[in-house]
Amino acid sequence: MKESKNIQEPKKKGHGCLIAFLIFLFLILAILGGGYWIYKRITSGLTKQVDLNVTYSQSDLDSLMNNIGLEIDPSQLCIDCELPSFTDPHSVDLTITSQQAMAFVNITNESMQVAKLADTEIKFSEDKAEISTLLTYQGNTFPIYASGNITKATDKSISANLYDVKVGNISIPRSVQDYVETILEGITNEKLSELGDTLRIDSIGFTSSGLHVSGLIPSRGE
Repeated sequence: MKESKNIQEPKKKGHGCLIAFLIFLFLILAILGGGYWIYKRITSGLTKQVDLNVTYSQSDLDSLMNNIGLEIDPSQLCIDCELPSFTDPHSVDLTITSQQAMAFVNITNESMQVAKLADTEIKFSEDKAEISTLLTYQGNTFPIYASGNITKATDKSISANLYDVKVGNISIPRSVQDYVETILEGITNEKLSELGDTLRIDSIGFTSSGLHVSGLIPSRGE
């Protein structure tokens, strides 16, 4: 009787390398897909402006200029314009509505040179103001949202306190907000200083009706 021989079948090639490769490929695709999702989330966020649901008309600017008693071409009051000489100060005690502020910002800044503001919305509420705008600078447009408060610093200057600043739907860090706050204060107070003796701030602050201001402001600008 012939002895039976132990015949070993050839070993099947392991699939370990193939599985490792597939896992590696899956991870790469997941990273790329996640990166693309984050990119789309950020870029889509940078195209959406916050809607404050406030509208304005030319009549809002007309009523504002009439209420404050200032005779001047509003286009001379744009952010990056050189202000005219102001004269004939008079006392005021008035409240500026959200619609009036929106009309002023949109219409007076139509001819800005350094940058462009478009579709600016402003909403006043108790102890807070919100602003949403499209800022175009060096060919790039960014939807900007900010909320905060202002208080009297001196008879001729204000102090700002930002609560939130967003580019699209992305909130910027507190350290950057502090920097923006300082810049805004500087720009505003530099403009206010140009009014000289025709300006005196007795009180300023937000109410449920709007921005309440009392003090001294000029009647003419030439």
